[in-house]
Amino acid sequence: MDPAGSGGRPTAVAHGTGQQAAPDQQAAPADGARHTDGFAVATLISGIVPVVPLTVILGPVALIRISRTRARGRSLAITGLALAGLWTIAAAIGGAVYLTRHHQPPKPAALPRVFSLRTGQCADAGRSGMSNPTVVSCNQPHDAEVFGTFSLAGHRYPGAAAVQQQADQGCAARLSAYLNPQLSLSSLTESYVYPDAGAWAAGERTVVCTVRSASGQLSGSVRAAPG
Repeated sequence: MDPAGSGGRPTAVAHGTGQQAAPDQQAAPADGARHTDGFAVATLISGIVPVVPLTVILGPVALIRISRTRARGRSLAITGLALAGLWTIAAAIGGAVYLTRHHQPPKPAALPRVFSLRTGQCADAGRSGMSNPTVVSCNQPHDAEVFGTFSLAGHRYPGAAAVQQQADQGCAARLSAYLNPQLSLSSLTESYVYPDAGAWAAGERTVVCTVRSASGQLSGSVRAAPG
């Protein structure tokens, strides 16, 4: 016989209204529980100090650790690496400025003024002789007159003897064409100036041919009158 009140209908017996709980899962730590990675802090400090080589090592290590542990400090590590980059740029600029100011190439030594003389000019010797002469009028007494100039060929210095020989031959070939034929050669002395090893290294190749009086100074030009 059915229980009272069932009306002959089967009834379902409820054994419980709750649902079976799923196995416990580990919850992600809240932001307040996340710790700051020590390598990230060290990266920032070494970037401020600065200790750039240490920052370059610590920074990548901190970023790798943070990506694995989800710890705080990513911005600290990035800031430290950025500071290291700025310090590196500043050091490069400072080094370039220092080298520019303190390591300029030495200026070449000033060449004697005698190499600037030109054919037809008359000059008086300076305190150091004809190395640094003073150009004067040929109408007044003077020490020497330039009767020719020419340039020597070659890049490598051939030696003093070879340069002297070329200077002697080149000046001798130019004297007769310049000199007044009415003058006596016995009263004149031919001389020349040529570059030594130092002047050659500075780029000077000029030979200056001069004529002087055998006794005292020249009183006028020895040049032949234009025909």
